[in-house]
Amino acid sequence: MGDDRRRRVGDDRRRVHLRDVLRIDVSKLHTAMSEGVEAGPAARLILRILNEPKNRYKMRVLYCPPLPLLWGFRPGDGSAASVVHQTYAREFWRERRFTGRLGLFAQLLTWPPIVFGTSAWFTALNGPAIRRRSGKGVVRQMYEQLQLATRHAILPPWYYMFELFEEARFQRAGEYLRRDETKGGIFRMLQRVAKDRTLNNKARFADRCRKHDIRTPDYLEAKFGSVLRPGRQEADSLPHADLFVKPTRGRGGRGTESWRYDGSRWSREGAVAIDEPALLEHLRVLSTTEKYLIQRRLVSHPDLADLSAGVLTTVRMMTILAENGDFEATHAVYRMPSTASAKVDNFHAGGLAAKIDIETGELGPASDIGLHPDSDWHTNHPVSGAQIAGRKMPFWKETIDLARRAHAAMPERAIIGWDIAIVADGPMLIEGNGGADLDIIQRAHREPMGNSRFGELLAHHLENRTRGDWSTSSG
Repeated sequence: MGDDRRRRVGDDRRRVHLRDVLRIDVSKLHTAMSEGVEAGPAARLILRILNEPKNRYKMRVLYCPPLPLLWGFRPGDGSAASVVHQTYAREFWRERRFTGRLGLFAQLLTWPPIVFGTSAWFTALNGPAIRRRSGKGVVRQMYEQLQLATRHAILPPWYYMFELFEEARFQRAGEYLRRDETKGGIFRMLQRVAKDRTLNNKARFADRCRKHDIRTPDYLEAKFGSVLRPGRQEADSLPHADLFVKPTRGRGGRGTESWRYDGSRWSREGAVAIDEPALLEHLRVLSTTEKYLIQRRLVSHPDLADLSAGVLTTVRMMTILAENGDFEATHAVYRMPSTASAKVDNFHAGGLAAKIDIETGELGPASDIGLHPDSDWHTNHPVSGAQIAGRKMPFWKETIDLARRAHAAMPERAIIGWDIAIVADGPMLIEGNGGADLDIIQRAHREPMGNSRFGELLAHHLENRTRGDWSTSSG
């Protein structure tokens, strides 16, 4: 009876309820959208709206069509940010034929309920705390959210994420690069080789890194019921060390397993210790439905141990093709877990991110995604108490060099966001993201990217592509 009760409690903890959605339980929502855990009917409906759809268009609608699309052809102010906004709007309409445009006008009917609904939702959650902090009443907060949604297509959640209730940031709202226009199309527009999948497949990515002498973790691959070495030979043994197992197409910690080695057997949370043949068989069974990579479990540099809570922490670094053909690192943040029980450092799973000064490697204060009234800025880690702000990252010059060399080895995309671990003997490339999230950068840096060096180069490439001066191929 006790076991049944514990099982029901465990199942309930994994299930996503409407209250989890309404309270913006970031960790549960991330798990629901990445792992597909069970959700109630109301929660499932909201998660379906929040999940970013894929379709045949390069320029996609995320959440709801932005109202400024209707007047996106008006002249901008000539800034880099306005070039990005206008290009997105122009290309959005250009690739849609008559029926697609009619459908878009029909979709625009969803704009009022989504904007007013999310404004009421997020203001009810965050408004009182922001009123105490900034002096702005909840009615004014909602009015400013409506202004931003109408003028700049910034939806209410980002009002709180980017702290646009602060007057200085509110005045610069048009400089923010939006998720719907970057991940929703601009980044695909600047893919220099059509349908390249190197960054999306972890095994192919590791092979490319090895070919170009880019330091990345060694791995075994589990697929189709077999565990294989890099040369595709069947593996009959595993590294006698702590292991980390992840899907080759996974993201955000979905489906990962961490196995601790005690000298003869492996164990993980919630499972009994097993020997090598049993673990190999477990991996073979896993791989019958999905491909996995098996790697030695990495540990963060000793200078970062008090920020990692036992999790491998990573740097997210943006590199972009410069005017001279080199690849330039423009922004970076350091990601770390926010709780002692975290399995990954993922920002959208409730982790923290701190700005890294790209020139010096010095950390700023850290925060979470900023969608909850308890969100705060930490100069010290909330679990360990260790200093964050003012700390210098080890091997910083080498980390930048690694990202630039990696981009030169994978030039099919003009823009890549790199996840880099800094371990005891230097930086190691974990993965690259062709549709990198800029929210984490703009949140942690507490300023927009539209007119930064990154924004200038992005606008430069978009203008060149519009003129036809852009290298693409179907290879």
